[in-house]
Amino acid sequence: MPVDQQITIRTARLLLRDVREGDDQRLFPLFANWEVIRWLSSPPWPYRREDMRRYAQQPAEPAGEPETRFVITRDAVPIGLIGARMRGASEIQRHPGPNIGYWLGQPYWGNGYMSEVVRGVAAHIFSERAHDAIYAGVFVGNDASLRVQEKLGFVRDGETMLFSNPHQKALPHINTVLARAAFRRATAHCA
Repeated sequence: MPVDQQITIRTARLLLRDVREGDDQRLFPLFANWEVIRWLSSPPWPYRREDMRRYAQQPAEPAGEPETRFVITRDAVPIGLIGARMRGASEIQRHPGPNIGYWLGQPYWGNGYMSEVVRGVAAHIFSERAHDAIYAGVFVGNDASLRVQEKLGFVRDGETMLFSNPHQKALPHINTVLARAAFRRATAHCA
């Protein structure tokens, strides 16, 4: 996934596009919410407006790992983010490949948006890259996010302890993996 290439993904109700200047103004109040941030590993807590501004302006290659990031929009309004980062093999993924992470503003929960978004990004990754698997995961207790993944064919691939910056400690994390064939089977009825 070339970082400098702008990609747009359309789903039935949403548009995923590159992060733009000014997105931080709309995303900050949605993201600076403990109910959102507590399920993520990287952001600091409390989350400040400057943190979001810096994130929106930084190149999409944290720690030298190429990443493609999308702002999730509904009717042209940013409502969340999803990223796909190329990672090497580690305790959270057995083989090198894309690892996705995402969040959605709390007012938009319960509408099936995240299933639509993850399906769109997974379809894009599998159509553009030769990878046979996509990795993700959730902290234990994030049942809604785990359901999103399982609906699309992700399966559990072990459990580890993963450091959570918001919590400032390691928490139990369920690793998941989506095989190309499993994704085809899970989404066949959506075609």
